[in-house]
Amino acid sequence: MVNIIEGRSSRPESLIGTDLEDWMGGYQGNDRLEGRRGNDQIDGGDGYDHAIGGEGNDGIWGGTGDDYLRGDNGRFQPRIVGEDNDKLFGGPGNDVLYVGDGNDNLTGAAGNDTFLFQFHNPIPGVLGTASDITTILDFNAKEDTFVFDAVGLGDDGFGANFVNNAAGPSGSPVSSFYSGPGAGAKGEHVVVITDESFETASAAAREISGEKSGDIIAYHDGLSKMAKLAYVTGENQAHDFVNINGVPDFTAMAGLTAWDFTYI
Repeated sequence: MVNIIEGRSSRPESLIGTDLEDWMGGYQGNDRLEGRRGNDQIDGGDGYDHAIGGEGNDGIWGGTGDDYLRGDNGRFQPRIVGEDNDKLFGGPGNDVLYVGDGNDNLTGAAGNDTFLFQFHNPIPGVLGTASDITTILDFNAKEDTFVFDAVGLGDDGFGANFVNNAAGPSGSPVSSFYSGPGAGAKGEHVVVITDESFETASAAAREISGEKSGDIIAYHDGLSKMAKLAYVTGENQAHDFVNINGVPDFTAMAGLTAWDFTYI
């Protein structure tokens, strides 16, 4: 059964879903839409909207405007137990797309978009039966950025577990950054490898030296023809947590900078 909930005013509105499969439309205005349980479809419409999918496999469209889209219950709410594979589409505007548990698919679309990782499960069997892999369909290094919710930095979201490798207070870029041939990396907290492709995250980790648990490697996967972000878990060990479509080869990685990797 589908439950239809529609906004009716150009003024800001709050629309609250049910435990059913909700179809929610914000119409115009700066709206707050909350799907709660169920596999919901949420469209913010025009305006600066704040949409929360809640529990379930949700599809969320921000529409026009600078939107905040969350597939889960929100940054300061407990993690969702069970399947929660969401699809977020920002639309035109400078959007913030939050990554939670599950295998989420994110599209920022036009604008300077932020992909914010609240928590993650990069190691199979630690927080579930498999790794959570987020797929970003349209990352643009000239416009978009990655943000990581780090433990002990600023106001931690519920379950934040990225290592704090910020250069300063909340909102700062990573404290040490390297982009170039893998053999030249010497223990930087974010390493972007630009001279070759790899078949696994651990193969990329073996190419660099001095990495520590919590560091991040950006590399190109020659088999899938995608860029990937991997989380270092030990010496010569790393696990993918982000797939980035639209990156044809390793030379396309060179546009990333330290400011593409910030911590809050």
